[in-house]
Amino acid sequence: MDPDGGRNTESYTWPLLAVLFVILPQALIPAGDRVGPPLLIPLVEGIALLVLVGIAARPGPVPRSARSVVLTLFCALAMANAAAAARLVALVLDGHPVDGVQLTASRILVAAALVLLTNVVTFALLYWQVDGGGPARRVAEPPPFPDFQFPQTLTEGLAAPGWQPHFGDHLYVAFTNVVAFSPTDTMPLTLRVKALMALQSLISLSVLVVVLSRVINILPT
Repeated sequence: MDPDGGRNTESYTWPLLAVLFVILPQALIPAGDRVGPPLLIPLVEGIALLVLVGIAARPGPVPRSARSVVLTLFCALAMANAAAAARLVALVLDGHPVDGVQLTASRILVAAALVLLTNVVTFALLYWQVDGGGPARRVAEPPPFPDFQFPQTLTEGLAAPGWQPHFGDHLYVAFTNVVAFSPTDTMPLTLRVKALMALQSLISLSVLVVVLSRVINILPT
């Protein structure tokens, strides 16, 4: 049972694996094949990973103070990724070599993929923590008002009674918001998640438009 008297809260294992999935390409792809990301991003990701490991390894319910720390780290990661996207766009528009190496199509595409991958996972983590007060509050009795309206909550028979979204549901929302620049089957209800979705779409749109146009100009015709 969680501290609010509800059902058992969601495990932090899948969010932890998602952060690890973002960090691995940044560590494994050679620096000569990519542009960035700045040191700030892997640093914040590493801190977030350690915090999530500590939460996942801790028995019992997640304390409310831990959620505040996690939410602060996720916000810092989102801002750092937005700065990385702005840096990439500026470098592509400038067109000059970076660290003495020419910006090739492959380097630009790898850098854009890293920014977009981090964009999806970071905002999925934010949606997961913000929606309905976080995983612990969503299973409380009575549950708080949600920030997202999922289709399972609209029609009976689509899910078990008392269904609540998990991290995978918010990961899907973040992914569709990147590729469609808008919500698909899940609607934002509050201003805070509408602002987050707008920021996420702006990051992906700026990267895709500038990067793809530059790559098309670089590739031989």
